[in-house]
Amino acid sequence: MKQTQIKSPTAPTQKTKRRVFFLITILLPFVLVMLLEVILRLSGYGSDLSLFSEEVFNGKPFLVMNQGVKGRYFSRVDFTPNTSPDYFEVTKPDSTFRIFCLGGSTTAGFPYGFVGSFSTYLRDRLQMLFPDKKIEVINLGMTATNSFTVLDIAKELPKYRPDLLIVYDGHNEFYGALGIASHESFAGSRWVTKLYLRLVHFRLFQLFRNMFSHGAALVGMKSAEQQSGTMMERLAKGQYVPYGSDMYRHGLETYKANVEELAALCRRHSISLFLGAQVSNLRDQPPFVSVSEDYKSPQATDSLLLQGKTFSADDANTKALSMFEKALALDSTRADLHFEAAQCLDTLGRKREALAGYIKARDYDMLRFRTSSDFNNVLREMDDDNHPGAEKLITFVDIERKFKANSRDSLIGNNLILEHLHPNARGYFLIAKEYAWKMHLRKLIVHTDDEWNTRDMLDDEKLWDDRLLTELDERCAQRRTQMLKSGWPFRPLSVPVPEVDLKDTIGVIAEQLVQGLVTWEQAHVTAAEHYARRGDLSNVEREYKALVNQIPQNVSAYLFLAQVYLRQNKNMEAASILVSSLDVEKTVFAYRTLGMLALEPPVAIGFLENAFRLSSSQRDKAETGYMLADAYVRGNQRKKAVQQLETVLAINPRFQPAKDLLTKITSATP
Repeated sequence: MKQTQIKSPTAPTQKTKRRVFFLITILLPFVLVMLLEVILRLSGYGSDLSLFSEEVFNGKPFLVMNQGVKGRYFSRVDFTPNTSPDYFEVTKPDSTFRIFCLGGSTTAGFPYGFVGSFSTYLRDRLQMLFPDKKIEVINLGMTATNSFTVLDIAKELPKYRPDLLIVYDGHNEFYGALGIASHESFAGSRWVTKLYLRLVHFRLFQLFRNMFSHGAALVGMKSAEQQSGTMMERLAKGQYVPYGSDMYRHGLETYKANVEELAALCRRHSISLFLGAQVSNLRDQPPFVSVSEDYKSPQATDSLLLQGKTFSADDANTKALSMFEKALALDSTRADLHFEAAQCLDTLGRKREALAGYIKARDYDMLRFRTSSDFNNVLREMDDDNHPGAEKLITFVDIERKFKANSRDSLIGNNLILEHLHPNARGYFLIAKEYAWKMHLRKLIVHTDDEWNTRDMLDDEKLWDDRLLTELDERCAQRRTQMLKSGWPFRPLSVPVPEVDLKDTIGVIAEQLVQGLVTWEQAHVTAAEHYARRGDLSNVEREYKALVNQIPQNVSAYLFLAQVYLRQNKNMEAASILVSSLDVEKTVFAYRTLGMLALEPPVAIGFLENAFRLSSSQRDKAETGYMLADAYVRGNQRKKAVQQLETVLAINPRFQPAKDLLTKITSATP
């Protein structure tokens, strides 16, 4: 009889084991990496690169921009850009219209700081237009960053339910952090840069990055440009980008791709996006670099340029123009020739031709601190008005047109620009006005022209006169501009910046703020105290109004401002600011003062009852209790007044005003 053989399970078992072993081999490196990442986080290594950090005010959670976020974009250059003080609620109320502003130093309000930014002017304008609505304008601008930063930040914003993103960005595209010509660039490839921005959040990646940077420093890989000089110098010196070159085209293509991805993001989430045209100084800023070190200009061109300058110096502008035009026939992309020719045309009254020449001088400048026309054209083409059937979410805002309309002969110069591209205070005011106008045209906040037209009756000059930019902020701006223009690229060699007169108190405070020795808040409090010692209540008021505007979650500025109003007998203003303070923090001072100011006894009683409940010291309880009893008397609530006075005397039996009032009430009682 034939026996049936049972197959051995050895073969399939070994096959299964091989599969398991193979899987373990594949997964083990990932497990080790994850384990190391957890260990690094638990040990506190690395930086928290979160976009926002959370703080609680009056029992309510708020978010504010995390100062550590700069670590995503800066690692090679030692630079810490200021971050916005704008807080917003973690959970957005349905009735709130929320705006985020993104971009580089202009968005951040350089050289004034955030108090002088277009976002502040826009918020103040919108609050005047819509006092009955809750409008948040949160500035996320960061100096020396470009479209990579804007896109990176924007990707995190949809979960905070913004209604509008305002982007003013483009000047830093080549030299800003991660720009193709920047010393902070990690790769020329867009996808590599985007991958880097994902990986940088991992502590293990930060470890490797720091090890590489430390090793590079040890072997002398860091250049002098990265270690000294202005921020502009450390990021860009020696990195020239000729118009139309491969690097120029690559930068333009990267910018376009980033803007298109940003627009697609906004469309997916139904978020309105405003793209602001970049403005720069055309009339009063010569090109920085017209001929690179490795390019030798033809001798004939240099000779014609020299002749033209000689004629120009003698006011022979027609002859000078002829020389410059001949030179341009030999080299049509040389920026300084276009600028010299434009100046001649300007002087000769040929303004339209001069404008074209100034634009070419800017566009052909090899040191690309001012964005060229091509980049503004990218933004212009993105407008949904150019795409029939689009949802009208993407809007091009022609800031450049606005500046031309407010410049003599439509030539933008020092009238609105402080140096090469940063607006002065009036310029920032105009940017805000143009963004508000576009909000009107797109029917944002309210959805009819009639309602916008009814509300938009502001007196611009009054709004300008009431701006919260103080003398201290203006002095800081002057100092920062002076320091910026004292070195490269405005000068081949840096020149010393004049020292501050120690007798000039505001100048000294401004210098401390510019040097980072004090915070913006500390500087303005010190300035307010200085003005108070001089009895200059008008400027004390201005300082505290600026503090309330910029740091609205700090109740002390409200209370100090109320005291200033009271000293000037501005009781209505004092009452208004104290009521606002109660939304930030409920204080004895606010309730008690409101009780004192209230004309109607029932209103006074309500405030004083709250003040009495909040009082902690015996003195406060006694004084507030007495005031409450007096309000009860005026409100014909004698029984409550007696009870309150007895409570006060139990706290402080020697409180004579309470004794006198109690005697008066009891003796008058039938």
